[in-house]
Amino acid sequence: MYGTIRRYKLSKPKEFNDAVNASFINVVRKVPGFISYIAIDEGDGWWASLSLFETREGILQSDRAAAEWVKANAPGMVSGPPEITAGPVVVK
Repeated sequence: MYGTIRRYKLSKPKEFNDAVNASFINVVRKVPGFISYIAIDEGDGWWASLSLFETREGILQSDRAAAEWVKANAPGMVSGPPEITAGPVVVK
């Protein structure tokens, strides 16, 4: 199992959260090997997501899909690229 954490600095956290719930969740669920997706509103404009996949290719495809989705669906809401941490899950 592999995971990816994407951490974003947002100018409009509520709008971004609503857009993710309305649309991105359906994109990420279609990535092969999808296991789960959750997001955390850290406060102060910080927002993080955790995605789990069966394969490394799943997390790479998920990160690409997220970048494309943000560019197309969240212009002006995200400040800069996300911080990304990804790799194999070592404790279950």
